[in-house]
Amino acid sequence: MLKTAQAIFFMTACFGLMFTLLLPALFAEVAKPVAAVVDGQSIWVTDSGDHRLVKLRASDGTLLGSYPIPSPLRLIYDGQNVWTVSNAGVVTKVQAKDGVILGSYPAGGPAAGIAFDGENVWVSNPESDKVTKIRASDGSIVGSYKVGKSPDGLLFDGQFIWVANSGTNTVNKIKASDGSIAGTYTVQDSPAEFAFDGQNVWVTNYGSHTVSKLRGSDGSLVGTYPVGKFPRSIAFDKTNIWVTDYADNKVTKLRASDGMLLGTYNVGRDPGSITFDGSNI
Repeated sequence: MLKTAQAIFFMTACFGLMFTLLLPALFAEVAKPVAAVVDGQSIWVTDSGDHRLVKLRASDGTLLGSYPIPSPLRLIYDGQNVWTVSNAGVVTKVQAKDGVILGSYPAGGPAAGIAFDGENVWVSNPESDKVTKIRASDGSIVGSYKVGKSPDGLLFDGQFIWVANSGTNTVNKIKASDGSIAGTYTVQDSPAEFAFDGQNVWVTNYGSHTVSKLRGSDGSLVGTYPVGKFPRSIAFDKTNIWVTDYADNKVTKLRASDGMLLGTYNVGRDPGSITFDGSNI
């Protein structure tokens, strides 16, 4: 199943050739978009303002569906279904092909981040300083594991779950098999979200306006690179790292090999989430 998860990851996050940056295009209007994910052909967006999950055609932004979900926040795609978390402590499973809601399940308390390991969905619980492991097939809780203070974003690298502990300025690397901590690594202020480039784990440091690059094998710090103000979300396009600069209304592009700044680009107000569809950011 780990191979399955790796295939899903690279299909949804790292697939495609280099692309040319185009002028921003605005898609369907969403009251309060929070996060986005790609299922291969469509873009799914959580709309916490209208309490719904929105499905858009990636090629032109055509609205394909709107599905009621209470206060949806972050989301992931497991190869067949879209999962979203809410700060009310619920995860919802939605069938990607038609938007049918397959179930809503307890998430161990108010939830923030979400990841998929090939068999299980993981969510971070910032109020209890834990992460919860949920069996994807039936939504049952497999386990709950202590991590650092106020865990936020999560990442699965094919073997381990990485946790951004916003309250302790650290990240935990935990074994997906049993939730045990394999390492704890110091980054900068208020780590938020992750990207994986195949070898290295990248994390946005929201409070220090930087991103940190950690070697996936041992967590050693490869480099820390300045970006815009309050970087939140991060994505890898197979060559470059893209970061949303929430307070600057921009995205920053870094070369993944060495962190070199390649450009900053104006986008809409308060960009909070970013994803790669194989051709475009």
